[in-house]
Amino acid sequence: MRVTLINPPALPGRFHYSAFCHPPLGLAYLAAFLRRHGHTVDVIDAVGEAIDRFVPYPLSRRFLRQGLATEDILRRIDPKSDLIGVSCMFSHTWPLVRDLVRQIRKVLPDVPVIAGGEHPTALFDLCLRQAPLDACVLGEGEETLVEIADALETGRPLAAIAGIAWKDPDTGEIHQTVDRPPIAELDSLPFPAWDLIPWKAYKLYVGPAQARTMTMLASRGCPHGCVFCSAPAMWKGVWRKRRPEAIVREMSAYVSIEHITEFQFLDISPLISREWIRDLCRTILARHPGIRWQMPVGGRPEVMDDDMAEMMLRSGCRHIQFAPESGSPAVLAAMNKHLDLDRFRQAVVAAKKAGMIVSALFVIGYPTETIKDIRRTYRLIRWLAQRDVDEIAISSFVLLPGTRAFADASAIRPVPVDDDFCYQTADATALVPSASWNPLLGKNRLLLLKWTGLIQFHAISLFRHPSRLPRMISNLMRGRQETKTERVLTEIIEKFRRRSF
Repeated sequence: MRVTLINPPALPGRFHYSAFCHPPLGLAYLAAFLRRHGHTVDVIDAVGEAIDRFVPYPLSRRFLRQGLATEDILRRIDPKSDLIGVSCMFSHTWPLVRDLVRQIRKVLPDVPVIAGGEHPTALFDLCLRQAPLDACVLGEGEETLVEIADALETGRPLAAIAGIAWKDPDTGEIHQTVDRPPIAELDSLPFPAWDLIPWKAYKLYVGPAQARTMTMLASRGCPHGCVFCSAPAMWKGVWRKRRPEAIVREMSAYVSIEHITEFQFLDISPLISREWIRDLCRTILARHPGIRWQMPVGGRPEVMDDDMAEMMLRSGCRHIQFAPESGSPAVLAAMNKHLDLDRFRQAVVAAKKAGMIVSALFVIGYPTETIKDIRRTYRLIRWLAQRDVDEIAISSFVLLPGTRAFADASAIRPVPVDDDFCYQTADATALVPSASWNPLLGKNRLLLLKWTGLIQFHAISLFRHPSRLPRMISNLMRGRQETKTERVLTEIIEKFRRRSF
């Protein structure tokens, strides 16, 4: 069977500091798994194939459209395709994906079209009603997608496949099948099929990139149940890790074939097992002592102490990011984020003592947060600046489909999941006023509170280390990224250059 997988165009915000744009690692895994099971796979990476093409997004002036035009995508689809799969990882791209699916159906009315990713997993009913999809893959996709392809090839019904929602073509009725258990042995998966994707076209990653970079996964899922996070719905609260030997074997392939010297692990919750991280560091040191690596998504502090920080640094991990979210125990409890703030402070001190670049992520505007809670976050931010932490980021709280916070809000008053709501899910990184879900904070005040926290941190940081500013300017002029802040500024400068603001 010939399967075409599509990574849709990106929608970077005009007034946001994050573009959500990096090589489609999930699609590369799906392609490799399909190919292993005998299917022919085409991948259309609409971002990577036209990464420098930015045009105004006609449905919302808040966004640009990055990547191939819809007509170019349609021309790229092989008319002999037997199945088309479209990724939709972020809710703010759903209106674009919905339109793309409609256009695909017009051109190829008889080819089954399915969607997968975090948005269809959370809102499969809406997706199946708004777009002419045959099914949605829910959660982890490799085994499910292969079963769908096999069933279509042999004429078996989709109703027998676990882990999907599907629409009856005769009645239009939507059905959800039983959940599919997560893949227990991640090392049974083939390496991502990067030969089908123009990954070299990508210039900005989640973390700062200083050399030839490759994205990877060392683990999947998260065992924690933060109510604002979509991971529990996507990954079923299960965390699984790859063997360090298998991880480094994949790294070795990229080092020898593509001359990669830097790796970014996109694990959503990487710092879970102390012994696993220790073994990974030892294996990297034994095989590739000169490479650099990082886990830039945001980890927990429990595994970090002086010895661990020193070992991670020696093995090439020079950048560490923590996600405390708040300095208020009350807010952390409301978030169901079981984080010991004292343990977090100890981890920060250990990482800085070892010589690592340290960043921390915060969220302001949680629905139950008070001004007193925000002041506690400010105190923690000032403490971080006084301990020479390199950078922080402060995001606005956004309500994401599939989260417990979304379910709780909908129980009080139904949340209209229209296009405006979808676009708002990108506003965590907005540099302008955006929707507030906190009854005490209007959107202008929320923005002011975000900037107040950032100003406090950078004022103290620059007072203690005045050399940081000229170093940052020098790095920007040379196109060099040492911190996430410099990656963000690089993106903002690029938007100004393209007159995107």
